[in-house]
Amino acid sequence: MIKKILLGFVSFLILLLIVSALLPAQYHVERSITVNAAPNKVYPLLQNFSEWDKWSVWASLDPNQKVSVTGEPGKPGHKQEWNGPINGKGSMTIDSAESNVFVKMNLVFEEPQPMVATSKFELKPEGTKTIVIWHNEGNLDYPIGRIFGLFLDSMLGKDFETGLAKLKEVAEKQ
Repeated sequence: MIKKILLGFVSFLILLLIVSALLPAQYHVERSITVNAAPNKVYPLLQNFSEWDKWSVWASLDPNQKVSVTGEPGKPGHKQEWNGPINGKGSMTIDSAESNVFVKMNLVFEEPQPMVATSKFELKPEGTKTIVIWHNEGNLDYPIGRIFGLFLDSMLGKDFETGLAKLKEVAEKQ
């Protein structure tokens, strides 16, 4: 009996490793929303991490987290670090930005699961409105990260949709 259980467990692990090897090594999550405001009303909410608590879904999920913001908003090196019981520990740093056009950030997640990613917000004017596109992408570790990657679009996508809806609401009230 123990021999059969052990053989079944080893077979499962081998199958898991084979399936993981066939899964993508990178992920990309993207969502967008149309905001009834010009890019110059939306951009300040994105390029300044001190403004994120007004619309970020993660700020509201972990109100007891410690957050620090350093550097000049909208400039490379502007950084937010967080540490909380729900969101874990990590940071995001602006890599590049163009006023009213885009903000690109490097994300580093330290806990609970180490991961590095890139996130970007693009602002596309459409008359008096702005299409905001939120991208996030990164590499997936083998084998567990690749399996986790199967669920990233649905998990992150929901948070992106919630955050973008809140961003729209805040930008349109200004």
